[in-house]
Amino acid sequence: MEIYHSEKFNPEELALLGRAVGTVTQGTIIVGRDGRAISRYGKRALVVGVVSTGSAIMDVRLIPLIVLRDFAHKKGLPLAYIYYHKGVRVEVGGIDVDEIDAIIESKNFIEAPPNDIGATVYYPNALEDFLHEVFKHYNIKLEGKVLVDCMNTPAVLLFPRFNEHFGFEAELINDMMTSYVPPKPKEVFLQKLKKGNYIFGLRFKPEGVVEFYGEEEKSFKSMWKLLDYLRSL
Repeated sequence: MEIYHSEKFNPEELALLGRAVGTVTQGTIIVGRDGRAISRYGKRALVVGVVSTGSAIMDVRLIPLIVLRDFAHKKGLPLAYIYYHKGVRVEVGGIDVDEIDAIIESKNFIEAPPNDIGATVYYPNALEDFLHEVFKHYNIKLEGKVLVDCMNTPAVLLFPRFNEHFGFEAELINDMMTSYVPPKPKEVFLQKLKKGNYIFGLRFKPEGVVEFYGEEEKSFKSMWKLLDYLRSL
């Protein structure tokens, strides 16, 4: 669920949000981000707030949000994701949002003494671990060309690994994940999909949803559910 959106970059607000998240979590939280530099700086501010409460960070760095949800679910840990889409946004999962709001309003943060400041553990292989699990469970073959709209998200990192394993050719659009220029609109994707010889289309939205366009249109918030659906085809 999205808990923060600001058109301007405000590290003080993000650090305050991190203090609230850490106060509520009081444990380990997985943190990831998209490819924009502003998201990297925003993540740093959020992490400063979290660790000040004594909570720990598992920093998985650059990763698609939809993948981070699946990864965090498997780990049984809450998540926070910082990304840019018409401003800086923060999504959380496995955390009581109402409790976070109440902590921010009351400013009743936990203040950890210096010896108990939370640690940051870097875990750069989260995406590789996810792909390893996916390829272990799914061995479907999809012959043909797939149109993929990455919408300037890290979803581009799934390719060409998906191509190689599942046997299809992916044509990517909006694959500049560091760009602040808005991606080409949905109409461009739909027009290209209609005119081309594609078996289906995928559109990875910044908020961690993937849309499927084939004989029917469906949307998924989990890569596992998407792959289950593709296997059923």
